[in-house]
Amino acid sequence: MKELYFKRARQFFFATLGFVSLVFFGCLPLYPYFKLPLHPNLVLGMLAFNLLLGVIFISLALFLRKRLFPIKMEEPYWSQRATARYFWLYFLVGIPFAFSFFAFIVFASLALLIEGYLLTVFGLILLRPREEDII
Repeated sequence: MKELYFKRARQFFFATLGFVSLVFFGCLPLYPYFKLPLHPNLVLGMLAFNLLLGVIFISLALFLRKRLFPIKMEEPYWSQRATARYFWLYFLVGIPFAFSFFAFIVFASLALLIEGYLLTVFGLILLRPREEDII
C-alpha cells in the first residue's frame, strides 16, 4: 500500500510541476504581443518583492514539512491527509509564480515571470515526495 501511495504522490508532484511549466511555456509566445516599456525601478522592485515572497514561502513550506511529515500508516485516512498536506505545501511554493504570472498579465515583465518560475520549480524540487514521509 505504501509503494502505491508513493507512486501516486510522485505523479501528483510531476503533475504540479507540469502544470507550472505548461503555464510558463504558454506565456512565452505571448510576450512579444504584450511587451510594455517598463521603468527599471518598477522591474527591480517587483523582482525583489517576488524574491522575498519566494524566500518567505519556500522556507515556510520547508518548516511546515518538517512539522507535518512523517505520517503513520496506522492513522485513519492517512493517504487523504498526506495528499492534502502535499497540496498545501505545493500551493505555498507556487505563490511566487502566481504573483509573477499576474504581474506578467498586467505588466508583461518576462524577467519577473522567469524568476517566479525558477523559484517555484526550486521549491517544488525541495518538496518532492520522499519515501520517509509515510511510515
